[in-house]
Amino acid sequence: MNACIDLFCLPNCLSGTLFSAIDVLHAANKLWHLHHPRRKTPPFSWRLLDSDGAEQPLPAWLPASPARPAAARCALLVPGLDMDSVPQLKQQLDRADKALRLIALRHAAGDVIATNYNGAALLARAGILDGRNATITWLIAGWFSSSHPRVKLLMDRPVTQDGSVFCSGAPAAATELVLELVRHFAGDELAQRCTNGLLYLPARFEQSAQTLSALSTPTRDSVVFKARRWLEQHVAEPYSLGRVAAAAAVSSRTLLRHFREVADMTPLDYLQQLRVERAKLLLEVTMLDLPGIVEQCGYDDPCAFRRLFRRQTGLTPAAYRRAYALRASRRRWRADDAMPQPEIDQAGQARV
Repeated sequence: MNACIDLFCLPNCLSGTLFSAIDVLHAANKLWHLHHPRRKTPPFSWRLLDSDGAEQPLPAWLPASPARPAAARCALLVPGLDMDSVPQLKQQLDRADKALRLIALRHAAGDVIATNYNGAALLARAGILDGRNATITWLIAGWFSSSHPRVKLLMDRPVTQDGSVFCSGAPAAATELVLELVRHFAGDELAQRCTNGLLYLPARFEQSAQTLSALSTPTRDSVVFKARRWLEQHVAEPYSLGRVAAAAAVSSRTLLRHFREVADMTPLDYLQQLRVERAKLLLEVTMLDLPGIVEQCGYDDPCAFRRLFRRQTGLTPAAYRRAYALRASRRRWRADDAMPQPEIDQAGQARV
C-alpha cells in the first residue's frame, strides 16, 4: 500500500525534522526497489505544505518525490516549534488557529498524525491527544502534564503510537519517528532494513569495536601492530603462527605473549574475528552462497565456520543475511533494474 507523507511547514518550526523525514522516505523507497525491481511505484511519496495546508514546491536540493498514487494513504508530519520558554511557546500556540484546525480535520478524516519534540502540544491543542498515549520533550513535560492531564505521557519511550497518532520527544528521535511510519505503512521488513542502514545499532557493531579497541597500539613498529597488519592482509590464507611471528620479526612465543598482554587474545582469535567481520560484509552486500563466503574467509568446512559465526554474532549466517542484507535473494540483476527516477517539471514537481 502506498502512502503520502505531508510535511507541515509551520512558521518558526524545526524544519530539520521535515528534511530528515525526506531522507528516510527516500532511503525506504530505494531499499524497497532493491527487493521489488519490477514494480515501478515506490511505497512513499511526500509533499511540503504551508500553514494553510497548501502544497509548496520542494527546494531543488531536496530529493524529488515520486508521483503520488491516487489511492495513497496519507499522514501529516507536524514538526516541533523553536521555543525560548514555555510562555513563548504558548504564544505560538495561541497564534496557530489555522494549523490546529488542519490537524484536527486531517485526524477526523482518518489520516495518520505524527509529531516530534514539542509538537505534541499542537496535537493536544487540536484536541486529538485526550485519552491517548504520547511523549514530548522533557523540557516541557511538567507544564504539558498539568495543562493536558488527559494525555498519558510515556516519557520512557522514544516513540509512542496510539492508534493513528505517533509522537517522539527528543529532536534526535525524528528519524525513529519516521521509521515507525515506514513500519506502519510498509511493514516490519522494510522498516527493519531502513533501521539497519540509518541507525547506529550497538549490538551489531559491538564485536568490531571491541576488536579495534583491544588492538589499538601506540606505535607502528610494535610487535602487535606488525602481526595485526599481516593478519589483515592475509585473512583468507591458512593460519600459521610461525608466519605471523616472522612477519612481526619475533618468535612465536614472544608474539603470543605480546598479543595476550595487549589484547587478551591470541593471533588466531583476532584472525577469527576478522574472518567473521568479512563474512558479515559479504552476507550483507553480495549474493555469494555460504560455501563461497566460507572460502573467501579462509575456511574449508562450512559447518565449522557456521559454528564460529554463531558463537561470535549470536546468529547463523542465514539468519544474519535475512536480518541485514540490503538486496533481495536474486543471483542476477538486469541492467534495466535501475530505480526509476521521477520526471520533474519546471515547477519542480514530479510528473506521473
